Amino acid sequence: MKTKATLVLGAVVATVTLYSCDTKNYTEADRVTVTNNLENYVDSVENAVKMTPVHNWDMIDERFDSLESRAEKVYEDLDIEDNNIEMLEERYEVAVKNAKTEAENFERTAKMHMDNVDNWWGKTSADMKEGTKVIAADIEDATKESLNWLDENFDKLSDETRRKYEEIT
Repeated sequence: MKTKATLVLGAVVATVTLYSCDTKNYTEADRVTVTNNLENYVDSVENAVKMTPVHNWDMIDERFDSLESRAEKVYEDLDIEDNNIEMLEERYEVAVKNAKTEAENFERTAKMHMDNVDNWWGKTSADMKEGTKVIAADIEDATKESLNWLDENFDKLSDETRRKYEEIT
C-alpha cells in the first residue's frame, strides 16, 4: 500500500512538474524578441530580393519557418491572440511571390540578351579569319546593348549564363 501511495504521489508530482514546465515558460520580453526577430527577417528578405533576383529559397523558407514556429510557441505559451505573426507571414509570402516573379522576368531577360549575343556570334564567328578580333564598331547595336546588359548584371546571372557570356567575351 505504501508503495502504491508513493507511486501515485510520484505520478502526481511528475504531472504537476510537467504541467508547470510546459506552461508559462516565456515572458512578455520573449514575445517582443521573437516578434522582432521575425519582423527583422521579413524586412531583410524584402530588401534582399530587391537587390538580387536569385536566391536559395529552400534555405530562406527554412529560416522563416523556424522563426515563425518559435514565435508561435511563445504566443501560445503566453496564451496571446495577436495578428502580428499572421501579418508578418503575409508580408513574407508576398515578398517571396514578388521576388520569384522578378527572378523569372530577370532570367527571361538574361536569356533574351544571351540568345541575341549567341545568334550574333554564330553568324559572325564563321566569317572571321583566324587570329582577328572583332572590334566594337563591328558589333551590331542590339548586340552591344545585350553585351552591356549582361556585363552590368553579370553578378546576378545564373551560372550557365555566366559561363556562356565568358566564352563569348
